Amino acid sequence: MQIARNVFLMNLNIMKKILDLIAFKTDKKSDDYKYYKQEIMEATYSNLKKLFRKLEEEKISEKCSCGANFRKGYKSCNLCGGSGFCNRKN
Repeated sequence: MQIARNVFLMNLNIMKKILDLIAFKTDKKSDDYKYYKQEIMEATYSNLKKLFRKLEEEKISEKCSCGANFRKGYKSCNLCGGSGFCNRKN
């Protein structure tokens, strides 16, 4: 199991569901929606960055060879899924 990949994809899914709920009540073109989206994305990506750095410090994960950047979203890499991190090779 690829820890960073699974955590990353789960957080992307949660973020999308939250944005869908907000879009249900507000217009996606409204300033309110744009503000909520920006804040939710920033919080999600900042927390993922902290987690991935911690996993790397603890020698649980390492940067993936595909060179993905998690701020760019999903990528079809089997190891990282776009998170940019995969399980550390022993």
